[in-house]
Amino acid sequence: MEINPVELLEEMLQRGEQTVFPTLRKCAERFVDIFNDTCIQQRIREKFESLEEFQPDITRCKNANTLFDKLKHLKQLFEDMEDKIVESGIESFLSRLFNTGFIGLITEENLDFLASDDLGKAQRVEKFLHYLEHGAQKKEDTRRAFEEYIETWKRNNRRWGSDAINKAEKEMRANFDNEGALSEKFILQLINEITAKFEPLRDKLVAARQTYGPSLAVVSQTSSAASWLLKLAFGPVAGAALSDAVSCPNATRAITPGWFDNTSRFITQYLNNRKTDGELSAFIRNEKLELDLHHFKEHIDPWLIELSHKINEFKRNAFGKSYILSKEMILREIDRMRTLLYAIVLNKPELIEKHRRQLGEMVQDAAKLQTTKGHESILPSISFGQLPLPGGNRERVLLIKFVLSSSLGQKAMNEVMSKISNLFDNVESSSKKVENGATVVEIKIRTDDNISTKVARCISSLADLQVRAVLVGDFGLCGFRHAMNPAFNRIYSINSVDKAEGFKSTHFSGSLDRGGEPYFCPNGWRRYSIDVGLTGAEFEAKYKNWHVAYHGTEGHVAMAILVNGIRASGQGCFIVAGQGAVYLSPSIEYSSHPRYAGIWQIKDKYVQMVLQVRVDRNLVFEKRQGTLSGAQPIDPPMDSNFLSNNELEWVIKWPPGTSISSAGGVLVYGIMLRVTDQHPNTLPQNVWWAKK
Repeated sequence: MEINPVELLEEMLQRGEQTVFPTLRKCAERFVDIFNDTCIQQRIREKFESLEEFQPDITRCKNANTLFDKLKHLKQLFEDMEDKIVESGIESFLSRLFNTGFIGLITEENLDFLASDDLGKAQRVEKFLHYLEHGAQKKEDTRRAFEEYIETWKRNNRRWGSDAINKAEKEMRANFDNEGALSEKFILQLINEITAKFEPLRDKLVAARQTYGPSLAVVSQTSSAASWLLKLAFGPVAGAALSDAVSCPNATRAITPGWFDNTSRFITQYLNNRKTDGELSAFIRNEKLELDLHHFKEHIDPWLIELSHKINEFKRNAFGKSYILSKEMILREIDRMRTLLYAIVLNKPELIEKHRRQLGEMVQDAAKLQTTKGHESILPSISFGQLPLPGGNRERVLLIKFVLSSSLGQKAMNEVMSKISNLFDNVESSSKKVENGATVVEIKIRTDDNISTKVARCISSLADLQVRAVLVGDFGLCGFRHAMNPAFNRIYSINSVDKAEGFKSTHFSGSLDRGGEPYFCPNGWRRYSIDVGLTGAEFEAKYKNWHVAYHGTEGHVAMAILVNGIRASGQGCFIVAGQGAVYLSPSIEYSSHPRYAGIWQIKDKYVQMVLQVRVDRNLVFEKRQGTLSGAQPIDPPMDSNFLSNNELEWVIKWPPGTSISSAGGVLVYGIMLRVTDQHPNTLPQNVWWAKK
């Protein structure tokens, strides 16, 4: 008996999440208890007390004798402060959870203790503290490995062109840097302040560079001995820069338009860890900036004196009170996300209406939340709806709604609206309205690929403004965009003999060329097409030369991937400590092994799920041998479409714990289901499963 395609997909999703959502709710309850525990809050305060240790570093920076050393000490100071703040671990962890709909509570490595019923609350708190400490210890190694990966990735993918590489790098860095939500906000504030100190230097530096030439006519005759003394006094790098500056036969140079802006931008990039010490040294030498040290000291040193006061202010503002979570709102957000996923995948009117009711009730109740103690501040729940699709000519403007506490007065609400707008770039409009009985601030911004990360990063600032909930994207108030695109549903079989309601019967012989890699007809499978925001012609034009590959998965994971993309694992074959990878295969039969794609019985049918993806042909990945029993190099080819098992696994090195999307070179565009009357392990193509 054939199963209705919508019912089949719904059943697969339900089977996959039968154990997942109850477990997720249980883990979420326990996580909120841990987060709100006084031991955790006290730990954060203790960590931040150590910020006072940086006074000697501030003094060292102030007393530096060269511009190179001053900027180097300043950059190191920022990095050390950021590391110390990140060691608290709590807010960065929370940002990741909001970004992934809390699914990280059951997929995050080393968090299995949340699901264990054998532990009490105190034991879970201790294990969570250990988890955070372990993460802090790994941070430096992971950051180093990440930077090395970025540089290698950029070199290997030069064919993409600078615009595509910059966009992908921006996405990777945003995902990775989600670890430093709280610290980045403070450190960027410091960098912005110090950069602002450069502006009054504009006229002084330009004027000085027009007068250096004559005064250096004698100095230009400096001997090699003098140069040696400079290097001895100031160190080899800074000394060389200073020596070159004073020994240049003609220090006067034309001031090109934008010279000062370019100089200020370069120093800012260096402080943001986007330029190396060597690049800074060369820049200072080429621009003769050591001669301007006294001007820089005049503007930077007073700010350094104020820095210790800023640190104390930051500690007082960030940790003078406790940030707590509302367990009720977190659990309701998990239920809402569950309904949203079903609504957009299955496009059922009753689910859309259910989601509308859930959202309205959440908004009402969020506005009524009140703290129980004066020193507490409630962190808002962050809800992600449908974000604008990339591609095509669609205008990508995103609506974000901020639900304010009902305890705020009208004057305070107007001030909050202004402060919220200042937290984001590219704000096109802002307004205030009453919705579901609550006051809501709306802003519209021109989107980029990292808006969800940006919202999560300012969560504590929003809490201070008494924002109780944040709604990002389209929540169906004007109608959902169906996540699927039934017009491109296909059922594949030899000679197109298989038929199914809602699918176009398809077959092709041999293979099709997709960016230099063969694409074989996935006979025996049916594809539920995902809406990627393009017409058929647009999709063909953009992705025709991208390779076709597969990723075995299960229902609940597929739903998370539809929202977040495929997440890189930090554990697996062909990677070393600190690396991560996304694993794909050009063989749908290899991807459908039960280790990757579970087998479910629905009515009288057996069903498996695999994701179909496109891979940018310019994306560098490693082709590796099969690792499953029966699919290793010593075994006969497990898939008759391939001559051997030597290249069954495609390994894309990617930062562990972060997701890859089309901007990074991997597009998920189809949910593949195999529906059979007999158990898949009895199918002829799967005899290799039996090998132990």
